[in-house]
Amino acid sequence: MDLLSLGLRKSSPLRVGHPGIGQPCVLCKRAIRAGDETGRVPEPDSEDLAVADGPICHWTCIENGLNRLRQRGETTPGTTRRFLESWADAFNRQAVVGGQFAAYTSEADFILKNGRPFEAAPLPRGVRMGRPRECFRNAATLALRKPNLYTYVEGYAVNRWIAMHTVAHAWCVGSDDYAVDPTWDEGTEYFGVAFRHDYLRRVLKSRRDYGLIDNPEMDFPLVTGAHRADEAVVTRCQESA
Repeated sequence: MDLLSLGLRKSSPLRVGHPGIGQPCVLCKRAIRAGDETGRVPEPDSEDLAVADGPICHWTCIENGLNRLRQRGETTPGTTRRFLESWADAFNRQAVVGGQFAAYTSEADFILKNGRPFEAAPLPRGVRMGRPRECFRNAATLALRKPNLYTYVEGYAVNRWIAMHTVAHAWCVGSDDYAVDPTWDEGTEYFGVAFRHDYLRRVLKSRRDYGLIDNPEMDFPLVTGAHRADEAVVTRCQESA
């Protein structure tokens, strides 16, 4: 259980005079006392690992709460594919009615036609976890730093802590065909598209943010067909070559 990857950090036992003493734990509502080990819950928009000014909690309350979430966070096989198929189907119907004829009707359509499922595995030796909630940056950095070992993949996946949600995500794939995820250690149900290193470099030089498929800065070139899939995507045969 890597709570730091979720933006959570445990304190040393609080000493008398610490400003957190006397404040209510936001989870159990009991007062924080001297000697308690505590943690700060990150604000929704915070990217700061230290979360020095976030709400304070007993560390045991954080661990117990997340364990309960994990126990409920079971997914059925194919969860991400079904999510993408439902999304793509809705946009396919709209495209027929509206007479739209882009290369793909949606991001989901692009992912389904060019992607595939990936199985999760523990991080290999030599790969460290990146910053929480920066999956696109973490995966791109790993793929470009070690191009002979890893290929960048972008799509959707499920985090077992919040298994009711399928979310946009990025990871890498190694020669053994397993997902190498430098952002989540609780990921599952990965479904995504593997991209060529030269395409990844080219797009990242042309935009201010990370991400290849959801790319509004360049008017979604993979979905519209402005960027050809066969020049951007790595096929399974190419991955294993």
